[in-house]
Amino acid sequence: MGGTAAIRVPQRVLVVDDVNLNRMLAQAFLSKLGCEIFEADGGLAALQWLANNPPVDLLMLDISMPDLNGEEVCRQLRANPSFFGLKIVAYTAHASAEDSVRFLANGFDAVLIKPISRQRLQDVLCQLF
Repeated sequence: MGGTAAIRVPQRVLVVDDVNLNRMLAQAFLSKLGCEIFEADGGLAALQWLANNPPVDLLMLDISMPDLNGEEVCRQLRANPSFFGLKIVAYTAHASAEDSVRFLANGFDAVLIKPISRQRLQDVLCQLF
């Protein structure tokens, strides 16, 4: 029974980004890990999806979206006891150290900077799961 240990991965993931290409890239990496992936194209759509579907284990949340930004979505979810334990990753092009510190201080569990790579995504998953 040798072999390498598989990384633990979330079963259900909601990827939220207003740019289709960013959702597709995350979906490609996550599906290869065996995750079931759902998508929303904005903050309001994400909140509606989360309210009307079975829970997800991980929320990959873009920060800069036209309708409701990721920081506000994260604030609303953290204020709602129904989403206690939900892992929320800032999925963003905002790469400064100050931005990352602010995201973590405001309730995100991790920061994943775009463009993502399979290795960086796996590193974040290992950190969270």
